[in-house]
Order: sequence, then structure tokens, then C-alpha cells
Amino acid sequence: MLDHAGVDQVVVAHAPLRIPLGGGGTDLPSHYRRHGGFAVSAAIDRHVHVLLSTAFARRFRLKHLEWEDVEDPADIKHPILRAAVAHHWDGTPFELASVGDVPPGTGLGSSSAYTVGVLRALATAHGEDLSAEDLAARACRLEIEHLEQSVGIRDQYATAIGGVTALSIDEDGVVDVRRVELSEDTLAAMRDRMLLFFAGERSSASNVLSTLVERRDDPATTRNLIRTAKLAREGVAALEHGAVDALGALMDEQWALKLERTPDAINDRIAELHSTALGAGASGAVLAGAGGGGFLLAVSDDPERTRAAMRSIDAAELPFAIELRGCTAGPA
Repeated sequence: MLDHAGVDQVVVAHAPLRIPLGGGGTDLPSHYRRHGGFAVSAAIDRHVHVLLSTAFARRFRLKHLEWEDVEDPADIKHPILRAAVAHHWDGTPFELASVGDVPPGTGLGSSSAYTVGVLRALATAHGEDLSAEDLAARACRLEIEHLEQSVGIRDQYATAIGGVTALSIDEDGVVDVRRVELSEDTLAAMRDRMLLFFAGERSSASNVLSTLVERRDDPATTRNLIRTAKLAREGVAALEHGAVDALGALMDEQWALKLERTPDAINDRIAELHSTALGAGASGAVLAGAGGGGFLLAVSDDPERTRAAMRSIDAAELPFAIELRGCTAGPA
């Protein structure tokens, strides 16, 4: 059992969601272990919040999409919670509740944000001083190794570190993380000209991305992903020069590559949103997640015109700004 003297018994973690800025699919182990990878994402000011309390707890009482009340942590049904407790906790009972600013299954990295938030809350309750990069690496191991999910690694780093993060991944899985430093003018332009529109809920990213894993030996898929990584590097360079308009043009090619490698990810509703945005001032638009639903991320030269067109087809907007902080935790 934990000795709680001097340790916060109630902690709350805030893990930001993220938007993709390039390189999706190259952060899958099935790709980078053969060819390396490069991916860039931005944390946004929408979060998954995790509240954990060990005060007077006698059982594990957990609120996520369901309620759980168990004595033995091995009986926890939620796979992320069960694995987190098994590998990063000492068995002390606790109560845990989570809530998101955006519903899960919408392509903004909520699953990895949840994982990172849970791990940060557990580490904080233990009094463990865990760096943002170590937190991200721990979340990657839990999802990919312990839970054997077909997911990449960029979401975990984006939510743990915050801001705009660029990951260079070598064939051995060594990750070089670079925080992309942006000017205030560039951050303001991203806030004003980058728009998110809801395209409907989707299935899990792991299910969608499993198609790419199965096609890891396909030369066309490999060429596609190598080109995707190149566009991601160009996107980072554009942002560092404050050229948000150039990012929109790069998104247009990213969309074409996504359609080529996983055509099932683009359903009729997503295609409608994409064509409407591009016909109303957007210079480029991409899916914010693996596909089948989620959010469409657009860069627009005329945001109000784009918004009006999207409203006309009942596409709800999610306003956001770039979140410079990563996952944080402290006393509730």
C-alpha cells in the first residue's frame, strides 16, 4: 500500500488532444522499422481530463464510458486502465473518473490522450517525476507492446509534450523529438485559418490502421508513406517560415495520398466536407484521424466563407487554438 504522507491523494491530469500536420502512417512500427518515419502534430486546447483519488478507497471504482467497481485490479475491464495498473501501480485501490472536451472516436487522438492522462495521474500520485518524453514513451509501450494495438506513436508524444512536435523515428525505433518553435504571428494564423469540422464518429484507429500494417510489404504503400514523410518535413519548414498558406497546399497532396493508400477511410460524408471546403476558400484539407469519420482539418484563405459553406451542409465546427503545454497534473 502507498504511504500517502506528503503525497497528494487527489490529482487531476489534463491531456490535450491533437491535430495531424503530416506523416500519418509513417509512425507505425510496421513502417518505421523498415524505412524510418517522420510525423508532425499539434496539440490543441481541447483535453481529456483524468481525476484520480486514493483517499479512503477500498476498491477500484472507475468511471469511463462505463462504471466499474472491482476489488482485484486484474478484473478491470477497460484495457488501458488494466494495463496501466498492472505495469505502473502498486495495487493500492483508487477512484478514477475521466471526461473529454470532445467525444471519443472522433479522430483527435483521444485514446492516446486518455492513456497519457492516466499514466500522468498515476505517476503524480506516486510522487514520480516523469519527463514529457518518458511519459510519451511509456504510453507507446503500453498501447503497442502490452496491448498489441495497431497504432502509431505520434499521438502520445503530441499530447505529452504539447505545442507542435516533429518526430524522426529510425529503424531501431529510436525517436528524436523536436519541439517546433513558432512565432506568435504563426500561432495566431494557425488559430484563425485552421478549421475543424465534424464528419461523424468512427471506429477505433487501431482497426483502421490495421490495413496499413497488413500491407507493409506492398511497394506502392511504402512509396506512398515515404512521400507522406517528405511532405511532413516540408510542412515543418513551412510553419517555421510562417507560411501557413503553404501548409494548406501540402495538405491537398496529403489528402490524395491518404485516398490512395486507404480509400475506405474516405466515406461519402467526408468527401462531401472536403469538396465543400475546397470550393469555399480552403487551400487544403485532411482527415484529423485514421478515417471513417472524425474531423476534417482545413486551412482556409477565407475562413468566414468556408464556415458559411460548411454550415450549409450541417458540418459543426470545433474552434481551437494550439496548446503549448503538454499533459499536466497536480492537486485537484
